[in-house]
Amino acid sequence: MEPGKGFCVMKIDSLKTDPLFHPGWIRFNERQWSLEAESVVLSPEKGDGWRLETVLYRNRKGHLVTPPRNPHLPIDFRCSSDRPASFNRRKRLALTRLAERLRQIGFGGSLSLSTVADDIRPFEWAQMAARPRYTYHLDIAGHEERIDPSARKKARKCHRLGYRCEITEDYAAVAGCLAGPEARKGFDYRLEATELERLAELMGPEHFVCFLARNAAGEPMGTRVCLYVPGGHALAWSAGMKTEAMKDGVNNLVAEAALAHFAEKGCTVFDFIGANIPPVAEMKEAWGGRLVCHYAISQRGFRQLAREAYITARTLMRRESK
Repeated sequence: MEPGKGFCVMKIDSLKTDPLFHPGWIRFNERQWSLEAESVVLSPEKGDGWRLETVLYRNRKGHLVTPPRNPHLPIDFRCSSDRPASFNRRKRLALTRLAERLRQIGFGGSLSLSTVADDIRPFEWAQMAARPRYTYHLDIAGHEERIDPSARKKARKCHRLGYRCEITEDYAAVAGCLAGPEARKGFDYRLEATELERLAELMGPEHFVCFLARNAAGEPMGTRVCLYVPGGHALAWSAGMKTEAMKDGVNNLVAEAALAHFAEKGCTVFDFIGANIPPVAEMKEAWGGRLVCHYAISQRGFRQLAREAYITARTLMRRESK
């Protein structure tokens, strides 16, 4: 523990690729949002053919929620067999167990699942509604060849204008850049410099990093805050730029610096976190990543169940009348 800090840097299981499993991230969520976290490990009643691990969060009423500023709930699945039939069956069984666990606890809102939960059927069978959401995963190895020339061109423009990008611990400057999209788009990151510093202390420099772009005068103009696991995934957790720098290619400059950094750290995938709004999707697809689907699930309410029953009954009646 660092003197006077009140926090200790914790480590993530080296076999997990998702930084949202990091103990420091979990503790941050508990303190920041007044939640209770539970690490859940599921396995078959007999044998060790598979293992599923996740982290669930409960609000003060004991209901499950996705914490604010969390892109998804992390899921780690391991199987002792790589044969497709065995792997698919065991993953279905594991996700069925998870769906049962979620239903027993109850929802306090929708839950955003990791892309690992790519078989949504067990949740639908458990009377949950599922909504597809999208993101881009860029394989970091050889990523230079996948990037669209337009993205490179914008980054070069930024260089010509005298911008430079650095890794920083100036959290006040980072927070100032994050305030840019807040003002333009009317949302709230709910992150001040003190929260960023607390998260940095909890996760440590090997899992939390801030990139900051400064203009020729040395003024902070754009930022990207990332969570990562060396040898695993890197998440583009938060990003922002000041309005006056929007046409300078700052976002592209910072993204290039981030990808170079994570390549040095041996990271395998860069997750751009979200591609569900047209202009955002257009910007992120230029980096050449794979479009990946994940799901937000929720409990079906009485009205939805009644409507589905009505539609089913009407369909059956039409079939019988033919």
